[in-house]
Amino acid sequence: MKRITAILLMFSLVMGGAISCSTEFGTGGIPPCELFDADPLCGTACVLDSECGADLYCGLDGLCTADCSPDGGQCPEGQICVAHGRCINDPGDAGVTNDATFPDAATCGNVTVNLAPVTPTVVVLIDQSGSMTSSFGGQDRWAAVTEALTDPAGGVITQLESSVIFGATLYTSDGGSAGGVCPMLTTVPPALNNLAAIETLLTNNSPAGDTPTGESIDAVVQELLNLPPNPEGPNSPPIIVVATDGEPDTCAVPNPQDGQPESVAAAEASYQAGIDLFILSVGSGVSDAHLQDMANAGVGLPVGGGTNAPYYVANNQGQLVDAFNEIIHGARSCEFVVEGVVDMARADEGHVVLNGDSLEFGTDWNMLDASTLVLLGASCDTFLAEENVLLSANFPCGVVVQ
Repeated sequence: MKRITAILLMFSLVMGGAISCSTEFGTGGIPPCELFDADPLCGTACVLDSECGADLYCGLDGLCTADCSPDGGQCPEGQICVAHGRCINDPGDAGVTNDATFPDAATCGNVTVNLAPVTPTVVVLIDQSGSMTSSFGGQDRWAAVTEALTDPAGGVITQLESSVIFGATLYTSDGGSAGGVCPMLTTVPPALNNLAAIETLLTNNSPAGDTPTGESIDAVVQELLNLPPNPEGPNSPPIIVVATDGEPDTCAVPNPQDGQPESVAAAEASYQAGIDLFILSVGSGVSDAHLQDMANAGVGLPVGGGTNAPYYVANNQGQLVDAFNEIIHGARSCEFVVEGVVDMARADEGHVVLNGDSLEFGTDWNMLDASTLVLLGASCDTFLAEENVLLSANFPCGVVVQ
């Protein structure tokens, strides 16, 4: 499975029209490339200023260009030459305001903001009951889950820990409420780059006890609702992935395993709280009927209705890895939070580039609201699937307000 190892998310907003390398400008009428002794980067394709060297910036036309040189005097009155050869309003000039524009200016003020992906929060709720020691393709179920999540080569958390806020909770009981605390939960709180902590959680614990699935879901929902905003994912949509190998019981009645109604009710409550829930059976010990009820309840579909949500059953290690991958990859998003507010009436003036390809407004990208950009269709598929993704966008002067 591929891993997104480099997502470049700098949202470069050049407030005004860019000058191409063949255009005369400023007070001297000197083509930009001549300012720097025919800089070899001038006129080359780009998406970010960093690709153009110290003296040039990436223009709206996707080519390296410049307005000025630091000592050349090419900028109009009231503007100064700054890094990458841009003319901007002089902050020390009392007669110039930050939003001033000039008829003869090559650009008005420019600003760079972050285009941050909407990062999901995924809590894996793992059945720690005694039956997780049962054989599973040459190893036990507990070891199989541990490997599927944390294997150095192909573990789901290993590959996605930098782009998904992962947490993990083990759940069991010692004879239900009669045995003491129920449910018994062992938790690693959600965080980015959380592989080491989750791997330690799984390797330092072992299966024992019962399966109070409903009460455990309720507890994890409350923990998620009580989390303070994560600065690395302040708008992070949460989900719960339940990995279990048997029918549920309850804290009140740990035996027999008749906790299906409570588990379904907990899945419904999770969805109503804004937390989607998915269920994965490790082995074939959970009935299809209960899995279907849990799947529907977890995403807000009627239990027993005509439309069914997917549920997952893994009977070998490969199926287990595939199931985790499908669920967790599906939680990732093609939405991006814009640092600033876009004038929606002019959003179509934006120029969005993905891996060097210009995207079409309304077909490849759009604005969900004034602060959320979304990739659509094949562009979204590319962003989610490719290992190295370069995404940038430009808007003309006045379209974005910080």
